[in-house]
Amino acid sequence: MPMNYGFNRFQSLLINNSINVIIIGLVTIGIITIITLMAYSFESIVRHNNKPIQKFILQLIEGLVLTISLILIQRIFATLSSGDMHSWFYTATELTILLFSLYTMQNHIIELINMVAPISIFGYRAVTGYNDYLVLFSISIILLALTVIYIYHNMEKILSSQKKFIIVQAIYGSLWWIIIWPFRKFALYYTVLMVIGFIIYMSLIRYLAKRIRDSFNRYSNLSKQVNYDELTGIRNRASFDEVSQEVFKVYHKNSGVPLSIAMFDIDNFKRFNDTYGHLAGDKVLTHVATLFERQLFKETTGGQLFRYGGEEFVIIFRGLTADQSVQTVEDIRNKLINDPLNYNGQELNIRISFGITEIKDTDTSFKDLFERVDDYLYKSKDSGRDRLTSENKTINFYNI
Repeated sequence: MPMNYGFNRFQSLLINNSINVIIIGLVTIGIITIITLMAYSFESIVRHNNKPIQKFILQLIEGLVLTISLILIQRIFATLSSGDMHSWFYTATELTILLFSLYTMQNHIIELINMVAPISIFGYRAVTGYNDYLVLFSISIILLALTVIYIYHNMEKILSSQKKFIIVQAIYGSLWWIIIWPFRKFALYYTVLMVIGFIIYMSLIRYLAKRIRDSFNRYSNLSKQVNYDELTGIRNRASFDEVSQEVFKVYHKNSGVPLSIAMFDIDNFKRFNDTYGHLAGDKVLTHVATLFERQLFKETTGGQLFRYGGEEFVIIFRGLTADQSVQTVEDIRNKLINDPLNYNGQELNIRISFGITEIKDTDTSFKDLFERVDDYLYKSKDSGRDRLTSENKTINFYNI
């Protein structure tokens, strides 16, 4: 009986531990996935709208998500182990999430969390009950901070080299276990096994994260190929056709919120191709698209730029009246005039004609709105080019 009881107890413990490992593994994978998707989504937002305040808020959110993740792991481990937090698997999981976040998020707040985490966890105990180890604790904290700083500023080099990656993980993990040792008193061989286990664990997570990152990049690249113009980098005709229909449905129902559309055309574009070559024409298109895209982000959050085809572009202004859109377009046009394109030592003076209109109650579809703005554009060109026509009124820029 005692032998059977001992075997049954061992078997039960083995099964329970295996279940716990599976639960924590699944939770960790979920957290890693959330962190990866969030990091890439926020990176895309910042890349398209690099406002310091917005960037700081997104970094705060990333830091908050990391903190919540660490607390969640702690609570789950405490529940599964009846409050016993001395498991090396728990420590390895926490370190993995900390270090993975550092690699994934280009964020000084995450860098700071990695440096202060051991102080917040063990600092009070080191000062009050383990004074004999205070010097060792302080030196280890400083070395860990230096390691974190090195990782943050050399991520690409570390991730691209398997050898560097293993060395850095070994240093990071060893410093953490030196910090933990006075409070847990692990044997040396056990500490070495834990560091090796951490490196293996981190390598598996790195492989998983790479698969997630590659899938995300493939999706982003596919989306970009489908929705973005290859030459100028802005949204293309296909994207415009899709967005315009959705926008019309929303704003046609909500008559209290304005919607306007601007269509513009580069004047005498063929002259750039004939005089300087098609490469110059491509440079002109890219210059105009880049300048308009940049200024739209600076002047209004409601303007979305599309390349409609050839040298024609369209801007959808959400929440702006036709008069407000005219003012925005005039400001961007003046910026373009004052910032000529320099091509092979020559200044290329680019001029543009515009048409602008606002959604009306009589519009039954986006086609009505588009045909009207297209007609206004041609009125600007027929009037001598370098003009703007809004609601059937043509403006000569030189008379403004």
